[in-house]
Amino acid sequence: MKITVSLLFVCWLCACSSVWGQHLQRRPFLGVQVSAVSDSLAKSDKLPGTQGAFVRRVIPNSTAAALKLQAGDVIVRVNGTPVNNFMDVPALARQFRTGEPLALDLTRKGRRTTVKGKVQPMPFETDPNADVRYGEVPLADNRYARSILKKPKGKGRFPAVFFVQGYGCSSLDNLPAEDPQRQLIDELVARGYAVFRMDKPGSGDSQGSKPCTEIGYQEELEAFTAGLKLLKQDPSVDPDNVFLFGHSLGGNTAPLMAAREKVKGLMVYGITGKPWFEYLLEVYRDQRTLLGTDYVQVDQDMRTVVPLLYEFMIQKKKPEELAQNPNYRAALENIMDYDGQGHLYGRHYTFLQDLQDLPMNEAWRDANAYTLAIYGEADVPALDPEGAQLVVNLVNSYYPGKATYAFLPRTDHGFMEVGTMEEYLKRRESAESDTFQPRFNPKLVDLVDNWMKDKLKRA
Repeated sequence: MKITVSLLFVCWLCACSSVWGQHLQRRPFLGVQVSAVSDSLAKSDKLPGTQGAFVRRVIPNSTAAALKLQAGDVIVRVNGTPVNNFMDVPALARQFRTGEPLALDLTRKGRRTTVKGKVQPMPFETDPNADVRYGEVPLADNRYARSILKKPKGKGRFPAVFFVQGYGCSSLDNLPAEDPQRQLIDELVARGYAVFRMDKPGSGDSQGSKPCTEIGYQEELEAFTAGLKLLKQDPSVDPDNVFLFGHSLGGNTAPLMAAREKVKGLMVYGITGKPWFEYLLEVYRDQRTLLGTDYVQVDQDMRTVVPLLYEFMIQKKKPEELAQNPNYRAALENIMDYDGQGHLYGRHYTFLQDLQDLPMNEAWRDANAYTLAIYGEADVPALDPEGAQLVVNLVNSYYPGKATYAFLPRTDHGFMEVGTMEEYLKRRESAESDTFQPRFNPKLVDLVDNWMKDKLKRA
C-alpha cells in the first residue's frame, strides 16, 4: 500500500522585463497542469482505461493556451507518443524545443480530437508596479543559472531579500499571481525590498551538469552561493543590508550560503534543526500517526524503516542494492517514492545522502547573522516548532540575543492560511477538502518586514 508522508519537499508546479546576459535561451513552455484520469472520468468520457493526463488548468500565454486546450480535456498522445499516465506529459514536454511543431491527441467531452501548433517559449514575468530584471549567474564549467531580480521602480540602492526555495526542481520563473511564493515576493517588493531568486542548475532556463533531478546537493549549494555573491555586487542593492529567506530545505541552504558570503540576516521557515537521518525517522513515526496511520502499524513499519534509513543515509548504500531486500524494497517504494531508477522523492538518491553530511551547526555559527526562525502552526512537514527553536537556541548560544523565534498562527508549510493543525488535519479527511480554498497569509509579510526593518537600524 502506498504511504503518504509530507517532508520538507515542496514542488510548486506551473510551469516590461529587462534581460541581462545572452548565454541562456528561453525554455519551451507547455503551460498545463495535469493529474491522473479517474475511473469515473474514464467511464463518462468512454475512455478505454485510465491512461492519459487530465487537464486541470491551462496557463495563459502558454503553448497549451495557443493550442486552445481546455480544462477537462484528456491528453492521450503527444506527437504520436502514447500518454500512459499523467507524469508522461511533463517528461515529454522536457524534450520540446521552442518553435517546433506540436500535435496533441485529446479526448474532449467524450470525443476524440487533435490540436496542432508550435511550441511557445516561456513568457517573461512583467509587473506594472515593479522593475523585473532577468539575469544570469555564472557557474562552474562555463554554465549559467537564470536569476530574476524584482525591485521597486526607480533608482537607488535597496535592501535585498534572496528567496531560497526548497527541495524540488520546479522553476520560480514567472510564477502565477496566486502562487504563495509569488505573493510573498511581490508583497516584499511593495514594501521597498529588492527580491532576488534563481532557478537551480538544470531547472528552468538554468544550465547544469545534468538535469536538476540528477544533480547532487553540493552543485545546488555552489550555485546559490554564486548567486548571493552576484547579488551583493548589484548596483541597485545595498550590500550591507542583504537578507536570506530560506523556505523548507532552503532554510538549511541559507546558513550554508551565509557562512561563505556574509549577510545581514537569515529568515527561515518550515525547517528541521536536526540531521536528516533523525528528521526522517521522526517523519515516518510521528507524522504518520499525526496523519491518521494506526500506531501499531507505524511501530511495525519502523522495524524496517530504521535499519533501512541507517544503511541508506549513514552507510551510503545505493537504493538498487537495498532493494534486493524485499522488505526494504516495499518501504522504498511505498514510503520514499523510489522509482527503481535511482530517484527518491523526485531527486537523485545522492542528493538525499548529501543532506545527512551537511555541517549545519557550524554553518549557523559561522554565518554570525541576525536570525528569525518561523514555525507555521499547521506546518505538517516541519512536524512541530522544535526545529525552529533549536536553531534559535544554537545561534543565541554563540551570539546572545541575535536569534528570534516566531510562531505564525493558522499557517501551513506553503504560507497558506488553513486553520489550526487540528482543523487542517480534520479538513484533509473530509469532503470539505475539495472545496476549501486557502489563501496566502499576509501576516507572514508583516512579520518578516517588521523584523528586517528593525535589523536595518543595526550594525
